[in-house]
Amino acid sequence: MVPEDELSNEKGFGYEIFIALVSILSVVNLALVYIPGVNPEAVNVVEIINVFLTVIFVLDFVYRFTTTKSKSHYFFRDYGWADLLACAPQLRFLRIFRIFKAYRLVKEHGVKEITHYLSYNRAEAALYILVFSVIIILEVGSFLVLRAEYSAPNANITTAGDALWWAYVTITTVGYGDQFPVTGAGRLVGVLVMTTGVGIFATFAGFISNKLLTPPEKKDEEVEKPKEEMSEFEKQVLARIAELKNSLSQQERKNNEITAKLEKLERALADTKPSLPADAGEKPLEGPEPGEKYFKEGKSKTDYKSSFWKNISDK
Repeated sequence: MVPEDELSNEKGFGYEIFIALVSILSVVNLALVYIPGVNPEAVNVVEIINVFLTVIFVLDFVYRFTTTKSKSHYFFRDYGWADLLACAPQLRFLRIFRIFKAYRLVKEHGVKEITHYLSYNRAEAALYILVFSVIIILEVGSFLVLRAEYSAPNANITTAGDALWWAYVTITTVGYGDQFPVTGAGRLVGVLVMTTGVGIFATFAGFISNKLLTPPEKKDEEVEKPKEEMSEFEKQVLARIAELKNSLSQQERKNNEITAKLEKLERALADTKPSLPADAGEKPLEGPEPGEKYFKEGKSKTDYKSSFWKNISDK
């Protein structure tokens, strides 16, 4: 049986956040379609963008289903059925489950861990941000330029196809000139689209350069990463050894102080010791110790004591 932690179908923070953002955009588009008074061609822009979003969701479901370790676990317990049904245009509200997955991901791993991952994998994060930004600018730019140009008598951007084509060639800074805004509001939208387009495709060019020109450096970083971790571990060990040396030196200092105090006290006691009398070293008087004759005669210590007390009573 596959452990529960290995059944997780998470693909990566960058990819999961990208799918969550696309899901949020899809739900917002669902609401835009039903706003009253919106230009029908602007609504068509939203519908065309939704077709591309649906393709992304279908590919996402196929990717998850084919790479998961347990297809039944993903489909029934990890909302795989909702991912599949959400691909249908009529059931786009089920894409809320994808937003819930992203919320669960952030809650489980924490913002700090996700931010660290995205900062370390900047190229991957930049790619997902680039794709999502292109989708947003295409939709918003086309929607707004149609709102601005639709009522102009000499406008040449009048359909959803015209608006999306104009937005894309403007983002890429190509600018064929076959469609262009003629109103002040439309030109303001064009300025915003051109400005963001320069930043987006400059980022895309940087991403391509990073992938094509720096693979050896990335491999070197991957090889050196364990060394950095090992050196950090060695630093911790060395810091611990330094702490132990400091503790031992302090203990040794205390022991030396105690030894010095004991030697000083010993010298003081030797200086104040009273001298013995002159005859203290003379030999004691010769003669038998009390009761010695009894012992020599084979009598016991008890006989000696009884004889001693008898003599005292006679006296």
